[in-house]
Amino acid sequence: MRKISLFLALSVSLLVATTGCLKDKGFEDQRYGIQISERTGVAFPQASSSPVIVGITGQAAPITIAGPLITIEGSGAASGDVTVNLQTDNAAVTAKGLVPLPAGSYTVSTLNPVIRKDSTYIDNITITINNSNTLDPTKTYGVGFKITGVSQGYQIASNSNTVVFGITIKNKYDGVYRLKGFHNRPGFQFPYDQTMHMITTGPNTVQFYWPEVRSVGHPIGTGPNPAVNVSWYGAAIAPVVEFNQTTNLVTNVFNADPVTPISIYTGLGSGQGRFVETSPTVKTMYVYWRYNANDARAFMDTLTYISPRP
Repeated sequence: MRKISLFLALSVSLLVATTGCLKDKGFEDQRYGIQISERTGVAFPQASSSPVIVGITGQAAPITIAGPLITIEGSGAASGDVTVNLQTDNAAVTAKGLVPLPAGSYTVSTLNPVIRKDSTYIDNITITINNSNTLDPTKTYGVGFKITGVSQGYQIASNSNTVVFGITIKNKYDGVYRLKGFHNRPGFQFPYDQTMHMITTGPNTVQFYWPEVRSVGHPIGTGPNPAVNVSWYGAAIAPVVEFNQTTNLVTNVFNADPVTPISIYTGLGSGQGRFVETSPTVKTMYVYWRYNANDARAFMDTLTYISPRP
């Protein structure tokens, strides 16, 4: 990662989708997971990385995501069909600091999956969220699973018998974008051209997150090359953009850090801040904002959609 130094201090003090079900190739290739030859049992290999966070886009139609992977520890493949008994576990969800998905808002494909003869795992359990538009995008929800029983005399791995899947709700503005623009401050009117993540913070708000510096914030051009000559004011300037969900017009731009006020720029060349969506993969965001209510401290941004945010 290119080192980016903190930019000049401000003139005032800054206190400073549907998603599909994916196979777990990592386990199939034995790059990770529990591989203990002297035991015969079943486990959730994802337990050590729980909660497993999955992001989905809010929509009224059902969205199905991959659920937990269940594997046999040791002893090789199953000599016969092995039935695993599961139950959902809200206590495990709250213990991870997440909010349990409301009862009736989701379904699980099965709570009695079967590891078939000559296999070592099962990975076709799915979770279907019926209408994610009814969920609060400011919360991270969760579904917990616990292994309560296994057939064929298999043991339950006591340290890997519970796993939690976390679910975040992304609004339609969320995603990875190419940010191009410039700062109009006299003496610093340079362009910038960077990859930017626009992260859901509410039903109709997204915040600038700059992966180059691994922080919320916004770049500033410092020279003629917009991809290289960049710096920033730090995480104290962290714009959040608010949209009208019906018209897709920008209704507010504010700072996540309240010390330095951010607002919509209305000066020369500002234009109408808006979100234009031609298709699910063709989206453009125009945002014009300023800090300290100073039209000579404005940023004119055009963000072109690249892909969903991981």
